[in-house]
Amino acid sequence: FDTSKPLKWGFFFFDNEKEKLLNVFEELKDYNYVNESLEITDDGKWKLYVTKVEILGMEKLYRRNIAFNELAEYCNVELYDGWDVEKIASN
Repeated sequence: FDTSKPLKWGFFFFDNEKEKLLNVFEELKDYNYVNESLEITDDGKWKLYVTKVEILGMEKLYRRNIAFNELAEYCNVELYDGWDVEKIASN
């Protein structure tokens, strides 16, 4: 992936309580994050998957992961579980 171009970055949060995950999204929505899904997993936990299209280099991604761990702690969410990335479909 060419991280000098916009990509679709996705981030995962998990908790037993749906409301806590909604609080996480409330903190993120003003920063152009999209709530892609909020669903219950096979093991009974709720999973929030948020995405954002942006240019995100490795240093910035590192800092984002630290910030999201802090956000999970602030919102009393059980786990921030990392990220994924997709190329944006070209027209």
